[in-house]
Amino acid sequence: MMTIFDTESPLSHEEMREVRQYAKERISLWRRCSLYSTIAFLMSCGLIYPFLYGHSLHEYWQSFGKYLIFVSMAALLVFVYCTGMFWNAWQALRDAEKGQEQARQ
Repeated sequence: MMTIFDTESPLSHEEMREVRQYAKERISLWRRCSLYSTIAFLMSCGLIYPFLYGHSLHEYWQSFGKYLIFVSMAALLVFVYCTGMFWNAWQALRDAEKGQEQARQ
């Protein structure tokens, strides 16, 4: 399988250092976004609980509570996107380092 990191010759030490630095910046960015989106998703899910049947705010379910489900659904999409981008950035760095190791051998 070809990746964007496949080259005819191995990357120089300087080029590999730049690739690592860029990838670590991306990983850091998406890790932070993933953490924040996870917290937001869990909090939005937790906010629904008091509006369920048998709880104190159930009488407000029709006017307010049911719209919190849409907030949770949107937070789920953001969570999945950010976590996927974090995993993808980490995987790209891993593939680049693995390809560099194989090129040296």
